[in-house]
Amino acid sequence: MINLLKFNRHWNVGFSYEFPKTRKFFETLEQHIDNRQIIELTGLRRLGKTTLFLQVINTLLERNVEPQSIWYFSFDEDKYDLDELFTAFKTQTRKDFNSDKIFIFFDEIQKLEGFQSQLKIYYDLYPNLKFFISGSTSLYIRKKTQESLAGRVFSFELKPLDFEEYLHFRNRDNYLEKPEMFHSELKVEFENYLSRQFVETVNITDNSFVQEYVLGIIKKIVFEDIPIIFPVENPEILYAIVKIVAENPGLYLHYENLANDLKITSKTVSKYISILEQAFVLKVLYNYSANQLTSEKKLKRIYLSSSSFCPAVSGSMYDFQKTGLLVENALLALKPWQFFWRDAYNHKVDFVEIKNKQVFPVEVKYKTKIRNSDLNNLYLFCKKFHVYRAVILINSVETQTTEFKGLTIEMKPVFSAMID
Repeated sequence: MINLLKFNRHWNVGFSYEFPKTRKFFETLEQHIDNRQIIELTGLRRLGKTTLFLQVINTLLERNVEPQSIWYFSFDEDKYDLDELFTAFKTQTRKDFNSDKIFIFFDEIQKLEGFQSQLKIYYDLYPNLKFFISGSTSLYIRKKTQESLAGRVFSFELKPLDFEEYLHFRNRDNYLEKPEMFHSELKVEFENYLSRQFVETVNITDNSFVQEYVLGIIKKIVFEDIPIIFPVENPEILYAIVKIVAENPGLYLHYENLANDLKITSKTVSKYISILEQAFVLKVLYNYSANQLTSEKKLKRIYLSSSSFCPAVSGSMYDFQKTGLLVENALLALKPWQFFWRDAYNHKVDFVEIKNKQVFPVEVKYKTKIRNSDLNNLYLFCKKFHVYRAVILINSVETQTTEFKGLTIEMKPVFSAMID
């Protein structure tokens, strides 16, 4: 018999899950409780997907939903097909799918082979069932749900902690209310944040322990999760790629060079990078062009999906020289950005944001004093693409503007860009 009570402690009288602090995304989940569509939540391991589900269960209990009408199951350890699970749930709770409103939470559902077709059957046959599903492999999950569950799913990706959430879990929300007063404290917290984008590391002061914790996450993904889903002959090669990127965030991607270093073919490098991207480990950026199809064929840059991975995998905390790279990586972990820019003369801009069909360049300079040489590439980008807005993110607590060759450039605190 499947032990469902192990996964559903809220079936015990008076029980609720003890998670007093919530992530921002919790409000989005609450807003979709009454929608018919399946809510799909993807994202890296240990970002709090399970906790968010349990907090939604708390909300349902507060709304006086009967505990046995709320079902939770994780496929992380046990592999049952949905027919087995629904038979067990129905037997143990005595609920009727046709008449009872039932809320169902399935964690790590990508580990159930053929989950999308099984889920579609229950969704279509029983309108009273409300599904929340999570997975730790983005493109794989999305591809599968789009294939069979089109129109039935609202998809969301949970990002690493932003800086405001980090301060919230540190009980230092007041720092952002008066940044001029707490500028020294903000600098310390921000640099601490760069290696602590996971909730459970926020209040740990031992850097070695944080590195070990984060390293455990990445190794579990690379050596356990990925081989279950994808045909990977040698996970060690996957990890070698991760290590190279950890030591060089924003690395320009040359398949031939990587292939030579790793003693594999360029085709295998391309395949493994695609897998790491689908598993939320890597983020790939394309060299911006007005023609986005052209962009995808040009030079690429690769980062890890959280700045926390960089010091953990490389084996040491970054020195000041590399802090700027960590800042870039932490920023990209939170943003949906897809582009950087570099021209034939090696003029380059860190990121290109496209928002409401408006394009503007973003440069990261983790320092307090900005020189004209730091602004020149922004100007060149704007001139080339007829853009009238540019942003440079600096180590400051104030937003200012500066004029450079007739272009007005916003100079913003870098931590403010890491508040979604």
